[in-house]
Formats: sequence, C-alpha cells, structure tokens
Amino acid sequence: MKIVVIGPLPPYRGGISHFTQALAVELGKAGHEVLAISFRKQYPKLLYPGKSDKDYSQKTELEDAKFIFSPLTPFDWAKTLKEIKRYSPDLVVYPWWTTFWSPATAWLLKKLSNLNIPVKVLVHNALPHEEGWLDKQLTKFALKSARNFITMAEKETNRLVAVVNPLSAIETTTHPIYAQFPKSGLSKPELRKKLGLPQNKTIALFFGFVRPYKGLKVLLDALGLLEKDKAELHLVVAGEFWDDKSEYERQIADLGISDMVTIRADYIPDAEAGMYFEAADIFVAPYLDGSQSGSIKLAMGYNLPLVVSSAITDSLILNYKSGLSLFEVGDVEELAEVLNSLCNKSRLEEGLGGDFFDESWYNLLRFLTNKTNQISK
Repeated sequence: MKIVVIGPLPPYRGGISHFTQALAVELGKAGHEVLAISFRKQYPKLLYPGKSDKDYSQKTELEDAKFIFSPLTPFDWAKTLKEIKRYSPDLVVYPWWTTFWSPATAWLLKKLSNLNIPVKVLVHNALPHEEGWLDKQLTKFALKSARNFITMAEKETNRLVAVVNPLSAIETTTHPIYAQFPKSGLSKPELRKKLGLPQNKTIALFFGFVRPYKGLKVLLDALGLLEKDKAELHLVVAGEFWDDKSEYERQIADLGISDMVTIRADYIPDAEAGMYFEAADIFVAPYLDGSQSGSIKLAMGYNLPLVVSSAITDSLILNYKSGLSLFEVGDVEELAEVLNSLCNKSRLEEGLGGDFFDESWYNLLRFLTNKTNQISK
C-alpha cells in the first residue's frame, strides 16, 4: 500500500514523536510505501509546559519526511492536503491526542472525506489527561468526519465512543514496544559512575515528562516508608517537569529521602536516554490514571522488570516475561512492599523480554492496513 503517516517526528520531542517515527519505519519494513508528514509548527510556546518542544540533537530517520503541517495556519493545511493528493495514497494514518489540533484536524479530515481518501485515526488519547469542560466538544468537532479509528487501550475506546459518530468502526490493540535508544557500549558500573548513581543499590527508574497523573508523589511517599526500613533502593527521576518541581522537592525534604533520589529534571536526549535504562534494575510506573505508556514499552525493550500500577496495564504488559509486579493505584504501602521485595535481587538475564518486540507491532499494522470501511457522508 501507499500510506501517508501524519504526526510529530524528531526533532520534535516526546513519546508520540518517537512513536510516529517507529510506526513509519515498521510500515516500511512490512513492505509498504510510506510518506511521513510532520509539523512545521506544533504548539505556541505559551501553551507548551516544557522548555522547548524540539531537541535538535536528534533527527528523523525518515529522509523524505515533509515538515509542513501546523495547527493554526490554513495555508499549511492546504499545502498538506496538496501533498497528500499528489501522493495519491491508499491510506492516511492520522494521530489524535490533543484538542489544540481540533481546527486543523476537522478541516483536513473533512477534505480527505470529500475526496474519498481512506483515513484511519490512530488515537493516543481520546481526551486530554487533564480534561477541561470544552475538550469533549472540541473532540467531537475535530473527529466528526472520521469513521475509522484505532485505539491502543480499552479505556481509550470507551472514552472515544462518547465523542464520535455512532456508525464509526473502532478497533483496539495494544501499544507496541518501542525500538531501543542507541546503546552506550558501557558496563553497568561505568554507566552508574558516569550518571553519578550509587554502585551497590537497586536502581529504580521513573522516566518521562513529570505530570500529576503519572503518580510520582505516590512513589516518593513509598520511598519514605522504605527509608525507615533502610532499604537499599535508589530512585532516578529522569524527565522534564510539567508540574511544579518545588512541590516534589519539598516532599523529598519532608520525607528525609534526599539521599535516595536523583533528579535529572530535563528532557533527556536520545543519545543519553538509553544510559538510564541500561543503568537501572527496575522500572516504576505509579500512574494514577492513563491508558497506555510509551515509557513502559521502552523499559520492556530493555527487558527491565516492571513495577506498574493497575491503572495502566494491557495484554503485552500482563504477559511480560522479564518480571512484572502490579500494585493498586495510589496504594503507598503496597508499592513500598513491592519495591522492598525487589531490592538487591539480580536483574533477569538479557533477552527474556525481547521475544515479542516485533510481534508487538503485528496487530497494530494489521488493523491499519485492513481495508477501511466506506465513509458515510
């Protein structure tokens, strides 16, 4: 098939950018001809919580990618439509995750519908994590011309049903495992020395943008309980804060766990990100809400044992062979018990969790390339 994949690509930062690139690469590996269309602009600086939405140290692997779409410029919308028409695709894969893109999305999906160009909307978040009163209406407006959707969690399917046309076809699969970051070539002791981490403690990694729904405060409270038991655990928080960092610093000070925590409060570029996964013994995802996590799938790509709240599981996670410990959402004592049980245990052998890396993409690619339903006008 000839497929257009739309979405952020490096140098844009974040999990969806990595995902879009990995998707285009996997489609190409499966024998399809792929044109990737990315963004000329993504968000105005005022609306982006981080320092920047780009990391110029990384580049896309897709040499022919077109950086032409934008959220608020109709000229870019028309340019994108022209590029799609010129390519004459069998399918357009369009991402949905934020209502800020509602006007551009509504316009483009309507035009593609009028041209009878098949579209499948790949839903990362049916509604924003921090949903406001207007978000449901904006989502209905943005997606009103679409009839084919793919979600990566049942929770997102349930949320999507309430905002799209009742005749829509919605297929649900699991969020696949990401390709790994570049390997460092260093031993674990060398990595820990380079990153300033203790050599003889169990290293727990919390990775990615810090946002309230990801539950870092619960994890810090659990460390407070572990500190009383003198557990040999050290937490690394690696990621830019989209929340008030000072609140977490006060919590750490009040709990007396400063010696148990290392914070790297920046966006971690690809060239360095892999080092944190290679240096860690376990990966912790104490989510209070959510439906899928690219960071968990990254950790699975490194065969790291997982400590995950019950808010964010899927069949890939539940069948993970390199170690899985679940705890109830927000249960500080249960999380502390799980972490304490993992202290000083040797990490599982490399390769145990890697068997289904390629398989994890199978259903998503199959759903995307199945013949789309006829669009009802």
